[in-house]
Amino acid sequence: MAEVLRQPGSAGHAEISGLNFPQNSQSQAMVAALERLNQLSIAAQPAEANSSSFDPWAFGLAQHLPSPWDLNAWQYRDAWLPHNTPHPGMMGAAMPIPRPGTAYQGYNMQSSAHPNQIPIGVAAATRSGQGGAITPPGVYAGSGSPTANAGKRAGNEFSHNKAITKRLASAVHYQQILDIISEFVHQFDEVNVATALHRLAKLQPPNLSNQPPSIIYTNQFQQLIYASKTLLDRFEAQAVSNTMWAFATLGYYPDGETLDNIGEHAVTIISTFRPQATSNTLWAYAKLGYPPPESLLAAAAHQMVIDFPKSVPQDISNTLWAYATLRHYPGSELLDGAAKQAVFTIHRFKPQEVANTLWSYATLGHDPNNLLLDAMAAQMAERIQHFRPQAISNSLWAYAKLGYNPGRQVLDVTAQRAVQSLPQYTSQEIANTLWALATLEHHPGVQLLDASAVQIARRIEQFSPQDTTNSVWAYAKLFHYPCNDLLQSAAMYCLRHWHRFKPQEVANMFWALAILKACPPDTWRLLLDKLGNVPVASFDDADRHQMYQVYLLLDSAARPVGGRIAGPSVAASFPPALLESALAVWKASVRQTGRISKLHEEVSQVLWSLGMVHTNEHITPDGLFCVDIAMQDNKVVLEVDGPSHFSANSHRLLGCTVGRRCMLESRGYLVRSIPFYEWNIVEGVEQQKAYLSRLLASAYAFSRPVLA
Repeated sequence: MAEVLRQPGSAGHAEISGLNFPQNSQSQAMVAALERLNQLSIAAQPAEANSSSFDPWAFGLAQHLPSPWDLNAWQYRDAWLPHNTPHPGMMGAAMPIPRPGTAYQGYNMQSSAHPNQIPIGVAAATRSGQGGAITPPGVYAGSGSPTANAGKRAGNEFSHNKAITKRLASAVHYQQILDIISEFVHQFDEVNVATALHRLAKLQPPNLSNQPPSIIYTNQFQQLIYASKTLLDRFEAQAVSNTMWAFATLGYYPDGETLDNIGEHAVTIISTFRPQATSNTLWAYAKLGYPPPESLLAAAAHQMVIDFPKSVPQDISNTLWAYATLRHYPGSELLDGAAKQAVFTIHRFKPQEVANTLWSYATLGHDPNNLLLDAMAAQMAERIQHFRPQAISNSLWAYAKLGYNPGRQVLDVTAQRAVQSLPQYTSQEIANTLWALATLEHHPGVQLLDASAVQIARRIEQFSPQDTTNSVWAYAKLFHYPCNDLLQSAAMYCLRHWHRFKPQEVANMFWALAILKACPPDTWRLLLDKLGNVPVASFDDADRHQMYQVYLLLDSAARPVGGRIAGPSVAASFPPALLESALAVWKASVRQTGRISKLHEEVSQVLWSLGMVHTNEHITPDGLFCVDIAMQDNKVVLEVDGPSHFSANSHRLLGCTVGRRCMLESRGYLVRSIPFYEWNIVEGVEQQKAYLSRLLASAYAFSRPVLA
């Protein structure tokens, strides 16, 4: 330990080896105790540097130190403060506070803090004479070479390594781990290395700056990394798993060669891996964003299939999450086996594990089967109060991506939960929640939609182009008009960040703004001017189809109902090359008529029984629309609206249906809707005839010329 001396200091303070303390009863007690410690350490110093270290508690020194409760802010567990938050009385140095089992004699105390964090507990230390250099494992400070006995481990050496492991496992503070590394790293075996890494990750100081923890910048940690590389070929399954888990948890990114070597070594012993070791290893590679060797991905998948009966929910969830994050399809055998085991253990799944499992299947594009999807939906409905915003949004996103509606109860409770905690949602979580509900065609209620609109408008610059587009698209899909602030903010955001928008996002944003009639003509002209600079080839057929609908909606907005355009239309500013290409895609889709529904057939039969001549699946003269039923004069159009035209939990029309009706009516057609929920309650042919007669009479009363 560095010699403790009293030095001149400023008034009201005491200084010890350059450390500045407030002058009070507590600091005086500390000074006295550390002076006593210095005297005893000098008196008891062993003859050789490699002998056992001085333990102040062995000399009964504990009675001279203030208790942890008296130390207040100086307590050992209060080891880290954010940068630029100085501790009272500290001058940027580290204060050594001895603890039982921690050796300090013979150390050079030096600060090892990362620039973003300031250590105020026991400083990182290296042995005297090492000069801060990394001592490779197996190289001793004393004379002689241990390599002469390579491959032989005497009984006392093995016992010594077990004792080191025990000390590492019982440590309650990361500095204790660093101290043990400083003293014994040259004697570590593979178990000691893996245990030290695991315990450092477990005991790392709070990360207050979103930067890698300062632990990884210490000399001791670098010594530990060197040891892990040297002893890798002796690592067993648990050592591999713990090492990789520690790297990922600490945010330490080894070089690619090291990660490849670990992966290749894991393949050779994969049959000895337990489910937890397999899943943690895969999880670590995914967390580090580094794809392991293909051989490991295949071997781990095979081993997990064998071990599924012994797997717990966390093993299943972590394995699936890892493959999904790495974008590696592990095969249907693993995915189906995981689903089967998940159903069997569903009541033991935590909310985050439910969300991660659903997200993984959706990301990998694999349908796990309705049994698992329903079981997880039931868990969400029962335990929604325990789901965090990320778990809720990811689960909803997964159901929407898989095209599976989990049921009205689940969607309603998740919407209610979202309303309660919406300010805690990130921009992506808000966008994913809205997108999922709209994709599932579930109207979550005005309260959530309006509250989300306020949050989006307020935080618009935190949203990515995709998040912004998905949010506005959701409002258009559900045909819910949000506050003006949101729509204007979204349009201006699009103009400011135009270069960041992908073609699909442009198409979706334009469609949503057109459906909601969100922009004044001047704003539309600015947007269309930007659109003219986008290469037509960058839009796929779906995008072009959507862009032509935008053109038709803009054209419709310039017409009075059933009238002709009066004055210049915004649609005239539409880029000509894109318009021509989009028109071809649109007309091709109109000609692709399919089989009519059973509901459509029933309506048609009743019309014939009334002697009313009509055409089913009629293509309008301009070739732009295919209507369900056109009456003989082609002025009146009947649209047979099945469930797909309405939100799944209500009778609210969806935006696409509203937009289609608007486009038809602007061209002079008299559109009358026959909703499925009305037709289904009309009993008997006579009542059905009466229903249609009233509907047509109302249409003909307002007949007007059709525009070509």
